Amino acid sequence: MLSLSSLLRAARQSQATIPLNALATCIPQSSAKTQRLFTPDGLRLISSGSQTAYSPVHIEDEPYCRQRQLITLGNRVPVIAPDTWIAPNAVVVGDVDLFDKTSIWYGCVLRGDLNSIRIGAFSNVQDKTVMHAARTSPTGLSAATTIGRYVTIGQSCVLRSATVEDEVLIGEKCVLMEGSLVENHCILAPGTVLPPGRLVPSGQLWAGNPAKFVRNLTKDEKAEIAGVASAVFKTTDKHSSEFLPVGTAYIQAEKLKKSLEVQQPSS
Repeated sequence: MLSLSSLLRAARQSQATIPLNALATCIPQSSAKTQRLFTPDGLRLISSGSQTAYSPVHIEDEPYCRQRQLITLGNRVPVIAPDTWIAPNAVVVGDVDLFDKTSIWYGCVLRGDLNSIRIGAFSNVQDKTVMHAARTSPTGLSAATTIGRYVTIGQSCVLRSATVEDEVLIGEKCVLMEGSLVENHCILAPGTVLPPGRLVPSGQLWAGNPAKFVRNLTKDEKAEIAGVASAVFKTTDKHSSEFLPVGTAYIQAEKLKKSLEVQQPSS
């Protein structure tokens, strides 16, 4: 039988994960109690004696998700309205303000570590969109990222130090670079790329890479933009119901509790 030190030394050299039962065989059965704790750097076995065993944990074997929705960086603190909905795996970091009835969907990252991010009421940021704000802008304009009211930002978009005014619809996989400005009642077609400092005048449809003017919007198209944002927020009721005590989150909690139970060694 391998000694505990030999087994751990082999694990560190190979960066491999050692099963818990393999580690248990290296601990004397005479120990009064064996406890396992999950720490930020891996799995730690603590016996009643003076020995402390350590083994790295592979990410697929980690039962506890350490991701946080809200992260404070020094004096940069996220400010969230009470009726804002943030998906469980979305991340809001630093100086970010989310106003009434905004929704941040799955996989989004809002990183206000260098400058501020503001998202107005009834706006939504959809799945896997990344928003960032540079410390300064080469265009001389504000480097903050500002989103107005009733704005819909589609999936997998990237916005960096951009300004979007009220009632704007941004399609999937759009890129808004530093200093770009989208005025109110505009639509960006999916895949549109706004170069630094590009201005999209009010009431227009733009598309392409780089973005170009396509046509003016009709009155009906302008009126529908706010309705799209309102409809997106209404769907958050179904998703938010998955949280305790109404939803099914207790199932994952029970699985986590069971996986962390300490097995008492047989005497």
